[in-house]
Amino acid sequence: MGKSKQATMKDVAKLAGVSQPTVSHFINGTAPVSHTVAEKMQKAIKELGYMPNALARNLKQERTNTIGLIIPDIDNGYYTEITKNVEKNLREHGFITFLCNTFYDERLEKLYINSLIQQKVAGIVIGYGLIGKKAYEDVCKFEIPAILMDDKVEDDELNIPSVEVNNFTGSKLAVEHLYNIGAKKICYASEPLFNRTSNLRFEGFKKAMKEFGYGENDSFICIENNQYNKIEMGYNIGAQILLNNNIDAVFASSDQLAFGIIQRLKEHNVSIPDEIAIVGYDDIQLSKLVTPMLTTVSQPKYFMAKKGVEILLKMINGEPLTKKLFLLEPSLIIRESTMMKVERSTGSNPNNKN
Repeated sequence: MGKSKQATMKDVAKLAGVSQPTVSHFINGTAPVSHTVAEKMQKAIKELGYMPNALARNLKQERTNTIGLIIPDIDNGYYTEITKNVEKNLREHGFITFLCNTFYDERLEKLYINSLIQQKVAGIVIGYGLIGKKAYEDVCKFEIPAILMDDKVEDDELNIPSVEVNNFTGSKLAVEHLYNIGAKKICYASEPLFNRTSNLRFEGFKKAMKEFGYGENDSFICIENNQYNKIEMGYNIGAQILLNNNIDAVFASSDQLAFGIIQRLKEHNVSIPDEIAIVGYDDIQLSKLVTPMLTTVSQPKYFMAKKGVEILLKMINGEPLTKKLFLLEPSLIIRESTMMKVERSTGSNPNNKN
């Protein structure tokens, strides 16, 4: 059977008995048509199964109802939840989402940014701190409304507001909890410090360690080089932890890092949390399903997505913003991976030799 020919605007005009420009005005909403003529065209469109050429429409209009969402990896539970919440909020306001997975590849970032600009998207949600900083300049150069989530553009001249979670507070919550359960030597496990978020969590960890009386020898820092597969990074860090008998707690900068660490430690029969307590970061859904269930710093992902979409819609509608940085607060969710049998009094010092 031969391939059926796709109906065109010309076919709709012929069947409805109207001019092709009239069909174009009706479809694109660029000029009013009478009720009778509209009914004829709707009947013709249905009969022919006509589908408007979205690309052609984009070229004629100043903007579309499409929003680009740029994330590094949809398989990462954190970005899965961010994507779901952003898409839901945008759909409720009549927008569709075009998902871009970059895999932390600067070339893909540039490719997607350029494609979104060419497609004349109404706006862009950038879900993480991009590797290629010039991409932010391209977005602003073409005046595409954009919002950055979980990071911040350092260049004040670029008009890209951000929704960020207080990473200093998140790290402090983790260290404070490990201090309270008696941890004496804490391993800090992290992905590469390639963006503001990663750096802030690390700086927050170091500051909190001093605040709770830990010295330089009371921490063990593991920062992996591979910035894509976080579970694999955690698994590799787990091998380093096994070589250091003094470590009795781990603070991982993401839940997926923590999952990899837990896997490695369990393979070597390390009891969690009795021998090593573990805290993650993000509170993705899998953190409740691993064994033991993971204690983690919870990011308000729903509110982050909701606030990000709210700000972006204001920009699209030309409404002024009162500020460029919107800071949300994290919380600590305590689960089995840190439930030690004996908890230390909050007033004691883990390094007190007396």
